[in-house]
Amino acid sequence: NGEMQLILDELKKLIGTTLSLRMITADPREGKLIFSERVTDESKESVADKYQVGEVLEGEVTGIVDFGIFVRVEGGLEGLVHISEIDWGLVEDPRLFAKVGGTVKVKVIDVKEGKISLSMKQLSEDPWVAAGNKYTKEDVVDGAIIKYNKYGALASIEEGVAGLVHVSEFKDEAELKSSLGLGKVYKFKITLVDPAGHRMTLSYTKANEKK
Repeated sequence: NGEMQLILDELKKLIGTTLSLRMITADPREGKLIFSERVTDESKESVADKYQVGEVLEGEVTGIVDFGIFVRVEGGLEGLVHISEIDWGLVEDPRLFAKVGGTVKVKVIDVKEGKISLSMKQLSEDPWVAAGNKYTKEDVVDGAIIKYNKYGALASIEEGVAGLVHVSEFKDEAELKSSLGLGKVYKFKITLVDPAGHRMTLSYTKANEKK
């Protein structure tokens, strides 16, 4: 269509030109490389100096990879929202939290050597702070199974707060999975609450033992 032809015409003007680029995606199966323009190191240093830790910015999503989201802010500077800084809850696919070309709000959490590190989750209150006041050891709570891992199963107690049900409570991994189905809700007894470490351990057998 006409729009594609305009883009092609603009790209043809760059033939023979040297550009400073950052690779965003490499797909060997399709033989595809995706790059993003970036400002020079000198410009990045001066632009980055404008920002301070704690500052809240709005930027455009320029790329999404397995480990996080790239966001371009004022002056063309790009920063990374690492997967651990996207949301307080479990994040397995950053692509579910933003779209390339979309606008997001971010908080500056580090400025170093012309680079800025960004956070999306720190714009909202850490749910573990409230959880530390709400839950105590021995409490019986409802939890929905959201994931299996090598240690057992993760059960979501509320948005952003999940606890681990250790596989040692069961004969083996197969018994754990047959007893605790993904998406299903069960009762658990809290055996550890560590808000500072964002950790909670849960017992299925202690909450469901026959009296």
